[in-house]
This record gives sequence, C-alpha cells and structure tokens, in this order.
Amino acid sequence: MGGVPLMSILMLPEILDTGYAVPFSERLKKEERDFVFDGSQVGRVGGLCFQLLVSAYRTARMQGSRFEIRNISDAMKENLRLMGGDFLLEAQGDA
Repeated sequence: MGGVPLMSILMLPEILDTGYAVPFSERLKKEERDFVFDGSQVGRVGGLCFQLLVSAYRTARMQGSRFEIRNISDAMKENLRLMGGDFLLEAQGDA
C-alpha cells in the first residue's frame, strides 16, 4: 500500500505562550516535511510562539514544503497581524 503519507495536523492550544514554546519547538523539530496547523482554538499568540511559527514558515519555504494554518480564529488573526505576521495568514497550501 504505497501512496502519499497522511499529513499530520497540529491542533494549536488556546494560549500560545512561553509555557507552550518548548513543547511546540520540540514538535516542530519532529516534522520532517509539512507544517499544517489548526488555529481554531487559539485565543492568544505570544512572542516566542510567533517566532516559532515564523521559523516553521521559513523552513517550509526553504524545503519547498507545505506551511498552512487552517481554521484560524479571529483572535489568532488579530494577534498575527499585530505582530507583523500577515504573511502567515496568506500562506495557505504550498509555501
């Protein structure tokens, strides 16, 4: 049974703060190719996690792989915009 492996989607928690940064970083390091997130539950994005999202975005662009945040909550959209992360909102599908 060959074929394309299933893409894993990482459900982001309500609060992306310093306390989540270390486990988030570890999870990102384990992703070998695509970065696909579900932002439907996110209420707040802190600076460290924002930097990790930017790093994942840049890694995906360098590798020619996928970066996508699905179901972005209004709060997450606003937080990313305030931090200059509009490009993360536009990165749907292939990076």
